[in-house]
Amino acid sequence: MLLLINSGTSNLGAWVSILNKLNQKFILSDNQDWNVQDIKKIIFPGIGHYDEVVKNISKNKLKEKIFHLVQNKIPYLGVCVGMQILFKKSKESKNNKYNGLNLIKGEVLKISDKKIILPHNGWNDIKILKKNTIFKSIRSGTDFYFNHSYYCKCENESNTTSVLKDHLKIISSIEQDFIFGVQFHPEKSMTSGLKIIKNFIDIKC
Repeated sequence: MLLLINSGTSNLGAWVSILNKLNQKFILSDNQDWNVQDIKKIIFPGIGHYDEVVKNISKNKLKEKIFHLVQNKIPYLGVCVGMQILFKKSKESKNNKYNGLNLIKGEVLKISDKKIILPHNGWNDIKILKKNTIFKSIRSGTDFYFNHSYYCKCENESNTTSVLKDHLKIISSIEQDFIFGVQFHPEKSMTSGLKIIKNFIDIKC
């Protein structure tokens, strides 16, 4: 069973449609009937303010449940802010009031490159640095859809698997063990995005 996180801000409709298309059984995190023993994978969709997302998933101890599952090597795919909350802090957070999952060391910074108009919204190609599981059959230079103003900076460079092709400091994906994060939106990236999602679903636990 796949756990689809409802952060209260994400575009669940698109994800529900895709998972149904892929015949993937899933349960929404706000369904009170699920238990951690049944979960084999987690997808955390994007969209939303870091503080609001962390606050929302802290309700009903969902944040702790996600942490427990990932610590027990349940594969996790975080999209956009779903990737950013893997880090402890974000510059989007007011007065550093809210903490993320702190599963990957580093920080979430606001994009300061003057060549990038904020929000960074639209299609952009990526440069793949490390061919990991979710990039199976995806070529470096492939376009994906982005919509963000903040980016992740990993303390350990080996966690970075891809960057924007024309802005190499902007990380577009990360990996650590069974944890995967993408700054782009695969659910809006047509065939290539669908392949990313399928590659994650096909991971053998």
